[in-house]
This record gives sequence, structure tokens and C-alpha cells, in this order.
Amino acid sequence: MIGMDGKEITDALSNVKDSYFNKDIITLGYVKGMSIGDKELRFTLRLPAPMMPNHDELAQKCRDALKDIQSLENIEIKKDWEVQRLPALNAPNTPQALKKVKNIIAIASGKGGVGKSTVTVCIAEAFAQAGAKVGILDIDVYGPSIPNMVGLGNHQLGGAQDGVLEPVEAHGMKIMSMGFLATKDTPVVWRGPIASQLVQQFLGAVDWGDLDYLFVDMPPGTGDIQLTLSQSVPLTGAVIVTTPQEIAHTIAEKGLRMFQQVKIPILGIVENMAGFTPPGSDEIFHIFGEGGGKSAADEFELPMLGQISIRQELREAMDKGTVFVDDNINSIASLIAVEAMAIVTNEELSPFAPQEINLANDGETLVIKWQDNVEHVISAFNVRFMCPCAHCVDEITGEKIVKETQIPSDIKITESVPVGRYGVRFTFTDPSPGAGAGIYTFSFLRKLGEDAINNASFEV
Repeated sequence: MIGMDGKEITDALSNVKDSYFNKDIITLGYVKGMSIGDKELRFTLRLPAPMMPNHDELAQKCRDALKDIQSLENIEIKKDWEVQRLPALNAPNTPQALKKVKNIIAIASGKGGVGKSTVTVCIAEAFAQAGAKVGILDIDVYGPSIPNMVGLGNHQLGGAQDGVLEPVEAHGMKIMSMGFLATKDTPVVWRGPIASQLVQQFLGAVDWGDLDYLFVDMPPGTGDIQLTLSQSVPLTGAVIVTTPQEIAHTIAEKGLRMFQQVKIPILGIVENMAGFTPPGSDEIFHIFGEGGGKSAADEFELPMLGQISIRQELREAMDKGTVFVDDNINSIASLIAVEAMAIVTNEELSPFAPQEINLANDGETLVIKWQDNVEHVISAFNVRFMCPCAHCVDEITGEKIVKETQIPSDIKITESVPVGRYGVRFTFTDPSPGAGAGIYTFSFLRKLGEDAINNASFEV
């Protein structure tokens, strides 16, 4: 137990705020292992991610906040970090293979040819070099290039043991790629549904083990695979890779809109190929134009995470499959870590993410407990009647198609399955086509619950 002196110390430290989260370090739980002596104080300043750029600044602010405490002559602050897990990954339907994965971050682009895979490898390596436990899932079916970039170009996937696939380790990271399923001479052509099934298998059958971050190299554009990933598991967020051309904001918009539609946060934009500096020269040639990434970030009010220029040593490292170490890329990775942890922290505090979704009265009642401890009770009949799918609501006029008389009065919910990090799909005893087709977003369920309370109050 911390005595009066301990309270004086924690009161002083509560004046130190992390500007990224706008909360004090005591509330955020950064101060660990406090030890108080006669004239000395020791504690660990444990931040929620590696490479956070304000670690030294916060440590100094702690010293400044404690300087007026009498008799305190020596302050020893150990700097440490521990990655926090996205709360949505604690959902019951999260694949067992991901139970020890703390964050899943998609690296995406609106079109091919922007160097998305290079950015994925560079960012992931930066996290791994900082000591984080990192994995890369390469689901770019149109050109899986991650294996070559990490020195695994000739590797082929072996058979599964008891239905479990083992990732390959390279550069201190765990790697799984669709490129392991074929050689360069015998490419495999997948239709959308088959590719989507493979994505689900890679998510559910790969023994990822303990990971702080799993980076997913997405195919370019928007399609079945992107939708499958976003609905199969909760993503902490997505990083959009673009290029310097003025048209870049149009290119980036395709990926942005898709992630926004399925309620996946955008962590920011990385502009790749941002100028070329020839060997032995300091002059920068903007051969692909300039300003496109910043223009896209400004237009969509997103963080501009940084720019990566065309460099011969970077190209050679990717071709040879060797690690590329660069301060600029480390800085970009640092900002990604900050943005990801902001998402995790905000989700923990958000009232619009359910803590629990349970069925009561043999499935006749849906009970939702939200993060702010508000509890809503909704009848299965009302949940079914308010289904938002195209079978039940006209997509053009918004008019309701399904009628109350068409729904069995004794209808029950038999199962609830989370969809990504934004909604739930229910299975009903009702055999009609619309039953089970709708995705109920959390915000929609919240409104249903509030309406149920209002209607009950009105009836009383």
C-alpha cells in the first residue's frame, strides 16, 4: 500500500498528461512498480506501445512534477512499454489462432503499383527492431511479393499438422503468404470466393502465437478479400499507401471509403515514392510529382504519417531480402503505433462498443451491456422486424418491405455472431429469406435499445 507520501507523489504525477490521449499518466496506468524510500523514488513509466516519440518527454515531465516534493532527493525512472490489446479482439468468435494477437493492422491502397508491400515490410521490420512481436500476413493474391522481400522467395507451404499451419520466421517476424502456395513458374489463379476462403483459413488456422502486431498486406483496390478480412476479425485500423501524384487523393479515396463503410479506423496515410535522390547527390527529383499524399490527408482529415522516397539501398534490400534500417521509416512506424494505441484506448472508453451480447428467455430476448454499463433488453421479434437487409428494407426508398404479420410471434434468436468490429449478424428461427441476412451495426443496435426503453416508458 502507498501511504500519505505515496498520495502526494501520485497527486503530483496526475498533473503529467500524455498529449496524444489528453489524459494524465495515472489515469492511463503508465506508472508501475512504484517504490518509495526515505529520500528516493523508483517507478517504471510503461507506455502502451514501442517507439512512442514522447517517452523521454514524459519522463522529464515526471521529474519536473516531482521537484517540489520535500526530502525527495533521488528519482529513478525506468522506461518500458507493453502493447495493449484491442478490446474487440476479445469477442467469443475471434479465431483461436488469434487469441494471443493484440492488434491487426491492414496496409492497403486504392490501386496497385504504389509499393504497398515494400511499405508493409519496412514498417513491420521497424516494429520488430524495436522489440515488438510482429507477424505479416500477405493476402495479396494478385502479386504476393512479401516472401522475396524477407528472403523466403523459394519457400513453399508444407502440410498442416492437425489442421494448424506454422508461419515461417524471418527477420524476427512470423510470415504467412499466399506466395507460399505456388512457385513463380506455376502460379495459382483463384476466383474471389476461393481467395476469400483462403483468407479465412490463414486467419483461423495459422499458429500466430503471441503477437503485438499482425500486419496484413492487402490486395490493391476494394473487393471480396478486403470485405472478408474486415468482417472476419476486428482490425485496429488501416494504413493507406499512396503516391505523390495530384491524382493520389482519388486513388486513396477508394480504399478509404471501403474502410469507413465497414467502420474500420484509418490510422493515416503514407506517401511512397516521394522523390528520388541519385547516389552521391543531395538533389531531390520529384519524378512522380509531389504533394499528393498530403493533399489526400488534408481532404479526408487524416494524419499524414510520413513520406518514403525512392532510394537505391531500399530497392536493393527488398530485392535481396535483407533488413532495411532507416530513421525516417522508424518515425513513420512510431506514429502508426501512437494512432493504433489511440484507437485501443478510445475503444475501451467508447459507449458504442458492447461489453456483452447475450440471449435470454431461450432466445426470445436479446440483452446488450455496453461499455458505459448501460444495459438494453430487446425482444427477438423487434430485432427481426428491424432487420436492415435488402430483403427487409427497400435500398432506394428506405421503406420497410417486411411486415409484422410475416414474422412468427414466437420467433427466437438462436445465435449472434460479431461482424468485424462494427456489428453483429443474428440467426433466427424464422425461415424467411431476410432472416439472418442483415448486419446490425453497433450504433443501430444502440438506437434499437434506446427506442425499446422509450417505448416501454410511453406504454407505462
